Amino acid sequence: MGRKDITQAQRDEAVHLIVAEGHSIRHVCEMLDVGPTALRRWVAMHQAEHPAPGNQRTSEEDRRRIVELEAQVLKLKEERELLKKSIAFFVRESDRPRR
Repeated sequence: MGRKDITQAQRDEAVHLIVAEGHSIRHVCEMLDVGPTALRRWVAMHQAEHPAPGNQRTSEEDRRRIVELEAQVLKLKEERELLKKSIAFFVRESDRPRR
């Protein structure tokens, strides 16, 4: 299959067949004589430009979860530092000569 010029309308139609009508990439590639790599790239570009409504809700949930996890990571780092200092203190105390 050689390189051929494909119009934006043809790209839009190929993406529509996959996104809106549920055709497989393989099927659309055969129908329109385009390569699967290019077709996947077009679909990815379309999805980046037009996120699905369900993805936005998930993104909000993801952001909230990220904030929670970042707070948890910060707390764990602080606890780890406290443990390091405690260990260092007890090691120093155990190295002292007893009277």
